[in-house]
Amino acid sequence: MTFDAHKAIAYARRFARPRLAGSPQTQRVIEEITSLLSSRGYRVARETFSFSTAYNVFIALEVLACLLLALASLTLWGASPWASALLAAGIVGVIAAAPWLNRAVQAGASRPLDTTEHTGRWQRLCLGLGRRLTAANLIATLPGAPEDPTLPHIVLIAHYDSKSQRLPIAVRVACFALSITGGLLYAAAALLHALTAAPALSGLAFVAAAVAVVAGVPLLFLDVGNASPGAIDNASGLSVALHLAEILAQQRDWQGRLRLTFLITGAEEIGVAGAAAYLQRHRAELRRDAQAAGLRILNFDGVGVDADLRLAGARLNRRNNGRMAGWVEAAARDCGLRVKPFSMIGLSYDHAPFAEAGFDAVSLIAIGRATWAVHTPRDTAERLHPRGFAQAGAIALRIIDLIRAGR
Repeated sequence: MTFDAHKAIAYARRFARPRLAGSPQTQRVIEEITSLLSSRGYRVARETFSFSTAYNVFIALEVLACLLLALASLTLWGASPWASALLAAGIVGVIAAAPWLNRAVQAGASRPLDTTEHTGRWQRLCLGLGRRLTAANLIATLPGAPEDPTLPHIVLIAHYDSKSQRLPIAVRVACFALSITGGLLYAAAALLHALTAAPALSGLAFVAAAVAVVAGVPLLFLDVGNASPGAIDNASGLSVALHLAEILAQQRDWQGRLRLTFLITGAEEIGVAGAAAYLQRHRAELRRDAQAAGLRILNFDGVGVDADLRLAGARLNRRNNGRMAGWVEAAARDCGLRVKPFSMIGLSYDHAPFAEAGFDAVSLIAIGRATWAVHTPRDTAERLHPRGFAQAGAIALRIIDLIRAGR
């Protein structure tokens, strides 16, 4: 089986146009993807879900809470050092709680529409915050493929939506990093000031607070728009999945040795809502597959640039005793490629809800010079490069070979 990067790029060019989740454009994209997969022989199920922009709201609230705590702490710096330190400790508490809270919001801010599952209080709160919209996931399988639960099950994921934001991704990441660092330094300085009353700490504290506030204020206004063609993010990942589907429909020697599902998610750009909705609906089936012959989940996101591939989620994967990180690395070596681990604050991918639920899931991404155009109108098809497509496709096909061989 050979992956043709240029054919994948042709698919990516077809889908490189604005398609924000919930916009009219997404319906046309859904129809095109469904038609394309159906023409290759796949049975495509469409699962609609409701989601809200609560994730964006909570991010802004977390930032606002830290800024207010810093400002309140500064006003008490000289008059009541211990009260100032206590307020500063609240900054540390918010930062420490944010990852857990954000995961909880991601899980709660989406709900499958065609399910009778009870909506809890937390989910009602999340769905009630921000704008409430609907989107759909597409699940593609080949008719006639065995549904034997004793066979290993591979789920290949890519999201089809795009978004634009006023602040480029590099600026947003820098603001998060500076704001968090400044907040933590200020909290440390406030505690030391309460303990020692050292005058030198005042200068450090005010500089750290200024950095936190200046970097944090732009994060209160993280708008989401529909001005990005999303060629890299994520027409590239979508097209890798579509070309893999085409190859695997033509060469079916893998059938009888494994089960294969293509999951094309919506609303990834708004708190990975599509992946969260799929997990809610299919958790019991996924758990059954994981406990039987094994469930392996591989997500493709932003791979279409001139750069080495990166592996997101490897640390949690290994902590969960998952095998996907090892398989990706082994497949890369077999293909003469390099895959580096990747983690960055504030970024989330469609593998995350599954990994956090204990499933064997990782994401393949690429970070190159063109990546910094992501989430802007400059994320156009002209920035796509065959290198990333070729690497992602080759690694995915090699992983399938490894799993069907029982390695």
